[in-house]
Amino acid sequence: MAGLGTVAPTQARAQANAQAGAQGTTTYVDCSQPVDGNGTQASPYNSLADVNAIVFAAGDTLAFADGTTCTGTLSPQGSGSASAPVTITDYGNGALPVIDGAGAASAVTLTNQDHWTVENLDLTDNAATEAQRTGLLIQSTDGTAHTGYTVQNLVVDGVAGETNKATQSTAFVYSAGIEFGASNTGSTLDDVLVTDNQVSNVGGGGIKVRTGALTDQGSNVLVEDNTVSDDGGDGIVVEYADSPVIQDNTATGLGTGTYPWTGGNFAGMWVLGDHDPTIQSNVVTGTIMSAYDSEAFDCDWGNTGTCTVQYNLTYHNAGGFFLNCDGCGTSGAPAEVVRDNIFQDDCRSISSGNAATLSFYDNDVYCPDTAFSVQWPTNSTIENNVFVGESSSSLPTGSGTSYLWNVFQGVPRPTANGIAADPKFVDPGTVALTPAAATGFRLCASAPGLANGAPVANNGGRDFFGNPVSATAKPDRGAYNGPGVSGC
Repeated sequence: MAGLGTVAPTQARAQANAQAGAQGTTTYVDCSQPVDGNGTQASPYNSLADVNAIVFAAGDTLAFADGTTCTGTLSPQGSGSASAPVTITDYGNGALPVIDGAGAASAVTLTNQDHWTVENLDLTDNAATEAQRTGLLIQSTDGTAHTGYTVQNLVVDGVAGETNKATQSTAFVYSAGIEFGASNTGSTLDDVLVTDNQVSNVGGGGIKVRTGALTDQGSNVLVEDNTVSDDGGDGIVVEYADSPVIQDNTATGLGTGTYPWTGGNFAGMWVLGDHDPTIQSNVVTGTIMSAYDSEAFDCDWGNTGTCTVQYNLTYHNAGGFFLNCDGCGTSGAPAEVVRDNIFQDDCRSISSGNAATLSFYDNDVYCPDTAFSVQWPTNSTIENNVFVGESSSSLPTGSGTSYLWNVFQGVPRPTANGIAADPKFVDPGTVALTPAAATGFRLCASAPGLANGAPVANNGGRDFFGNPVSATAKPDRGAYNGPGVSGC
């Protein structure tokens, strides 16, 4: 399901990249060649040292031969322009060209450079000992704003990043398959697109995008259509950005892999120090338990405005479905909106800090065989949801927590209102690795929660499956707002 309001930036970036193809000079590299050339296709360079000495300019292309491996760190110089970025890509036929960091700090590094596209590479950086490492590192360190990055169609597999956040916190934070980092006052990264990448077997985590600081954020950050699997830490993290979007990604088996988690905490997909972040239409499954966290989604500390988590599918995550961590650092006191998600066998939600306000509505929380372990912020409205739990479970109450128009099966109603009945899902518990395939959580024609929930203003306008949701007419209760399905 494509996210709302984010297609145009992606198309604009693609058009700009296409226009750049007719400009600049192409430099060719084939590290399988026994004799070093002059960088033409007929006589390519055969080492990273050759191209690391080049200062690239707008519209230039650096192309690596398919089916070959270059060893060391690729760190070319120069910058492109908004209409003509510098592009690192492949040429020829066969498997993607490999850049093997061979235990270096990173396989590919760009520092204080603007307007680069990095695509169609296979990055690896294995080592006998884990330490701070990245597959791709793009960073701003000189106290100025840098802009214009597209990272797409990369395979990053096997990076010996740090896996113990408890004892090596800094190294863990700065270890990832794909890492954007901004350090020193005034340094920011803007116009960041990370799309269609596969990241696996990386110590520390999959994709980490840190674009500024709490009082000086980066802008125009979109992380979409990526697959992160079997990484020893976080799935996707975006920090210090204005209105970033994390959408249509899949994260599986977090905490496992070649470099599995060994200490501290991690979570699936989360945001920290952002303004108006959105996490939508993602799948998170199979996350193992860390020291305490391991939730699928986390609105962490320092976020301001509204932190929105919507249209996501999660299941079998040891830490549960949601973490409010606004109290884990400098509080931004955001509004946290969690709506139209399906959480299967993810039975835990944790809250740290009570400055945030939570609106939790139109979700399915399906835990028929596991007890709920749920905390809400002090000021929470829990509305139009379906909770399926086992009889020993309980849901928390408090003077600031309101339960309105929910359906409860198995788990006792926490307040006198709401419907206590079978919600009549079509075929619950038969989920798949795409949100659109979770059709078992549609409602039967005999469902007790059809068209009798409460209208919610500013509700996003659609349900989990893409059906419209009115701001004035009574919706179905739960993540489905379509007509009842007959024959069940």
